[in-house]
Amino acid sequence: MKRGRQAAGKYYGLLALTAAIWGIQPLFIKLVVREITPVSLTVARFFLISGTLFLIMRWRHTTPLLPPPTCLFPLFCMGVTGVAVNNVAQFTGLQYSTVGNATLIASTTPAVTALLAALFLRERLLPIQWLGIVISLAGVLTLFSKGSLEALLHISFNCGDMLFFCAQLGWAVYMLIGFRLMRRLSALAVTAWAGVFGALTAFAYGLITNELQFAPLSTAGMAYMVYVVWVGGVCAMAFWNLGVKMVGAGQAAVFLNIMPLMGVAVGIAVLGEDFYWQECFGAVGILSGVYLLTQARQIMRRRNIRRRRRYRAARRGMHV
Repeated sequence: MKRGRQAAGKYYGLLALTAAIWGIQPLFIKLVVREITPVSLTVARFFLISGTLFLIMRWRHTTPLLPPPTCLFPLFCMGVTGVAVNNVAQFTGLQYSTVGNATLIASTTPAVTALLAALFLRERLLPIQWLGIVISLAGVLTLFSKGSLEALLHISFNCGDMLFFCAQLGWAVYMLIGFRLMRRLSALAVTAWAGVFGALTAFAYGLITNELQFAPLSTAGMAYMVYVVWVGGVCAMAFWNLGVKMVGAGQAAVFLNIMPLMGVAVGIAVLGEDFYWQECFGAVGILSGVYLLTQARQIMRRRNIRRRRRYRAARRGMHV
């Protein structure tokens, strides 16, 4: 029993470390996009991530490098939504908004994904999960408007925050397609090929818009790039998948709440970003909604157990 708790604790620590890595990552992205464009960063990042994953697949000899032809279009859609749209929108948004807001809005991913799954895949949600979605999205609106009713009425939202939310929509679509596709392909193959298609899409977009501008990075810029590609990309994804496999997706999702806390903290400490007290309401709403959504079934299970215990106690009292 003790050994089992120690093993679980190790994987909980791994999930917490991964969430902290992802929470800090927007800081390094914000520093990198001071030297190269968001489109250039997206292209370079995912060619490097996909190249690394292909090398791992080749080394392991357990996964075919080429996907079946029927998987190419879903992989292309994943690349467009989860790589090109998600990364370009997020990286561009960091030029207009804060690292704290980026990680707070990123934490709405479970709510946005569940909402799209319910609308388009007809997945059934519990009433408490719908409540979690509503609270989380209300928190996003509060964050967008900084608690200002006038901003809500006149739709005067920060451009960067809107781009962050578009990025989460793209990532939610990516996850829904990937969930079905990974029944046929390994997670490594799906991630690698979606990265290739996404990088190619971003490359074409950059050529059309003239935003593809590669320039030599400074020494600091190269260090930031190493973090964004291999620490926040390859290593964090491997840590996360291992943690989810060992403790389950429901428990793992709770650790994502560490991301916005880290993002807000490093944004204030390193970049001197402002965080207004009105935004706290949005942060609480987002995190509360995500908690309700991800833990709804456990909450309902505990409630049903308590009801059965009270019913049995009442029955025993009647027979005394």
